[in-house]
Amino acid sequence: MIDFSEIPDWILVLTPVAIFMAWLFLRPQATNADKKHQLSSEYFTGLNYLLNDEQGKALDIFVKLVESDWEIIDTHFALGKIFRKNGEIDKAIKIHQGLIARPSLPEKYRCQVLLELGYDYLGAGWFDRAEGLFKEVLILDKNSAIARRNLIIIYQQEKDWHKAIDIAVELYEENLSGLSSDMGASGTGQLDMGQMISQFYCELADISRAKGDVNQTEHNAKKALQYDAGSVRASMLLAELAIDQENYKQAIYHFEQIEQQDADFIPVILDQLIECYHRLDAPEALLKYLDELEERCSSVVLLEKHASTIESYQGSDAVIEYLSGKLKNHPSLQGMHHLLAYMSERAGNEDARLMEDLTSALQVMQKDDNEFQCHHCGFQSNTLYWLCPGCQSWGEVKPALIGFT
Repeated sequence: MIDFSEIPDWILVLTPVAIFMAWLFLRPQATNADKKHQLSSEYFTGLNYLLNDEQGKALDIFVKLVESDWEIIDTHFALGKIFRKNGEIDKAIKIHQGLIARPSLPEKYRCQVLLELGYDYLGAGWFDRAEGLFKEVLILDKNSAIARRNLIIIYQQEKDWHKAIDIAVELYEENLSGLSSDMGASGTGQLDMGQMISQFYCELADISRAKGDVNQTEHNAKKALQYDAGSVRASMLLAELAIDQENYKQAIYHFEQIEQQDADFIPVILDQLIECYHRLDAPEALLKYLDELEERCSSVVLLEKHASTIESYQGSDAVIEYLSGKLKNHPSLQGMHHLLAYMSERAGNEDARLMEDLTSALQVMQKDDNEFQCHHCGFQSNTLYWLCPGCQSWGEVKPALIGFT
């Protein structure tokens, strides 16, 4: 009885490809019997090399076979993809280099071979070689979105944001006009190109801000909003830039825009927003804003910050009244926790101990509200990443905070 556990994984993976290649060579549509016999004989010789772990000899035979019948080139592409997927980049490179070196390679296959070899170089981390190949594809097919999307990947890895923007803007404009030939192709995924360009401009804004270049920072952040009006990151950059210049009214304007862009980020910027109102010595405007904000959206952080703001301006009695009213309209563990915390400060020793015990119990029941989560792949972190470390998606990491429900 065969023990399949003893068979190498690569043999099991390549078996379907081998069967497909056998079908191609032995298919009944072939009209030349002698040629069919020669091809099948050479094919089985190559397969024998492959099964005996002599991949070099096998690949030499397969490349020669495809030159005899270019219609089977898709089989070689499949073989190369399997090697690449399994991390055997050197074997995939050899397949595609062998094909591209053939003077008889039909022109209609050249772009696809160049793309496959470019993917191999990307997998090997040879970005300069991959870049050259994708540029060569663009010479042959100037409308190739696949080549340009892969160039964007390279420039993103190299943090060459200007080149990334140039290529991405071309795709963005072609997408708007419907000129692109393969916008649905893989490469950078289905991410909206406008959002990606916006993130690239935000990267440039961060660099400019670190250099102290206020004008360039503002320019890049505004360009980011031009390509994505919903860019929370760009609004945060403009708000923080205004704070650096002590222009607190302008900072408040940009912070408050974030509610329309993505209300989930309000807890992230709430401390800075409240501090701006403090700097302007505008307690009435701040309390009014927080009241109105809580009518539109709710979170644990907002409840806590609102309560502490009321206490700082109006005292503990006002906080207890606020939290009691909140619990009547929106019962929650978080609201009860904060109410008990404030009431324990005014209770007698025995009541205070009871309230502290209740508060501790409620804390255990609460979920940590300082987490961020990628809405695309589920990656979780206590740090906000604009580029997800898990799936490399831009702008998908967002606050995972609890509301009043």
